[in-house]
Amino acid sequence: MAVAFVANGLGGPSFLARLPERQSDLGLSDTSLGLTLVGMAVGAMAASPVAGGLVSRLGSRPVLVVAAGGLGASLWTVGAAPNAPALFAALTVVGATDAVMDISMNANGAAYESRSGRSVMHGLHGTWSLGALAAAGVAAASAAAGVPLTAHLALVGAVIAGSVLVTRRGLVGGDADHTRVTGDHDAVDQARVPANAGAPDSTPEPAAASRRLIRPIVVLAAATVGGAIIEGAPSDWSAIQLERMGVAPGVSALGFAAFMAGMVGGRFAGDRLTDRFGGALVLRGGTALVAAGLVMGIAVNHPAAFAIGLTLAGLGASGFFPLAFSAAARTEGVSPGSGAATVSFAARLGFMVEPVLVGAVADLVGLRWAFGLVAVVALVLAATAPRIIPGPCPPAPVRLADVREP
Repeated sequence: MAVAFVANGLGGPSFLARLPERQSDLGLSDTSLGLTLVGMAVGAMAASPVAGGLVSRLGSRPVLVVAAGGLGASLWTVGAAPNAPALFAALTVVGATDAVMDISMNANGAAYESRSGRSVMHGLHGTWSLGALAAAGVAAASAAAGVPLTAHLALVGAVIAGSVLVTRRGLVGGDADHTRVTGDHDAVDQARVPANAGAPDSTPEPAAASRRLIRPIVVLAAATVGGAIIEGAPSDWSAIQLERMGVAPGVSALGFAAFMAGMVGGRFAGDRLTDRFGGALVLRGGTALVAAGLVMGIAVNHPAAFAIGLTLAGLGASGFFPLAFSAAARTEGVSPGSGAATVSFAARLGFMVEPVLVGAVADLVGLRWAFGLVAVVALVLAATAPRIIPGPCPPAPVRLADVREP
């Protein structure tokens, strides 16, 4: 299962770390580049609802294997695109296949959590960050050595597709999802029913019950848009900002690596921190750290300070998506596949808004100050953390003998 997360982490970061090269080759302004990057989010948003249905009907394992093959086969086109419209089209296909892979691997991880009673989502997302960190390092070395981007991405694509295909039997199988209305949730609801609940006037209206079920996933989806902005901006723009500070092209790719290094550290500690302090506190502290790191990079305006700020921002941002996917899988009345698709769709919406917003602000006031807007989004998430991730409702542990083998 971890191999799939590592493989997915190799995808987007492989070309995002070399984005200054594409911007220069195609002669794009910050606004034009931002609009072109929207292609990835457009493809993902179109694919997300379909992916959720496929996972619910077929299970996450077969969907994940096919999606990894599609991502691996299409990645090279991002380097080969001769102009902005072609790059937009290539990113649309990459974004669609990446979204399907993202949804299916997170549903597979949630299925493992449900069966084993163990919290593993932070660790799995940590392996994704390891893949992204490796991708950034390879991209920096490839750029410094003058390796063509198309050849670089073709090799990465082959690794993505091949690794998932070879390790597919290690994925959880037979997890076609059904609507989650578990006995644990029922017990909680019954504990809240007053003593006169049997009276006719105490019966909840269907509309009120529906709103009670829908509200948590809507709040989570709205917050996920913000979570995508605070993760997407450093990923998309850090290499460009470092290059504008005067560092060499091969070194500028390490800005993305600095952000990913923070993500790796935060995610491998995330499961323990969440079990000890709760998701809301982890989210609040993390998003506050994102804001602090970005503000430091803005205030000092030096490549080293910016890189340190990116590392702090990565450390703080690391917990959002593991917490969001885990919370979506536990939401009453929503199947794990549909919950993962909802979070993924909202994330792609955020990833679509982010490059346009940051690019436009960068053209107006400079890319340095555009990161200040991202810091404000992080502070809003910190202030509303208890609404985003309410009290824990973990899956009931089961005996290992009851966990079905793939």
